[in-house]
Amino acid sequence: MKQKLLSGKRVLLVEDDEVNQMLLKLMIEDQGGEFILESDMEKAFEKMLGDQFDLIFLDAQIEGTNALQFTKELSSNKELKAPIIGMSSVDLSGRGIYNGLSQVIRKPVDYSKLKYAVQKLELT
Repeated sequence: MKQKLLSGKRVLLVEDDEVNQMLLKLMIEDQGGEFILESDMEKAFEKMLGDQFDLIFLDAQIEGTNALQFTKELSSNKELKAPIIGMSSVDLSGRGIYNGLSQVIRKPVDYSKLKYAVQKLELT
């Protein structure tokens, strides 16, 4: 039996769309991850600094927020060690990585692309 990619990992999902929340919850849990949801960017930031996560999925287009600027600020914070996978319906390749994202995947999120992005991070 193949080991699940997120087995025993705490995963924070920062996403404001309910449909995407449901789909990503299923994908994360199917890969063995413990799912924690936050739909507000400010509250997500507080959770990121106050709690320990192994991986963060970040919607790059949460209403009223510049997610790329937010990510740049996060990556400069020494307390945050979790890799961040950015998700967007627009192409962020290049810009996302430059702004501190570990990986970028396009929405709608495809299960195989999600698994590929997680595999590339080589979480231990």
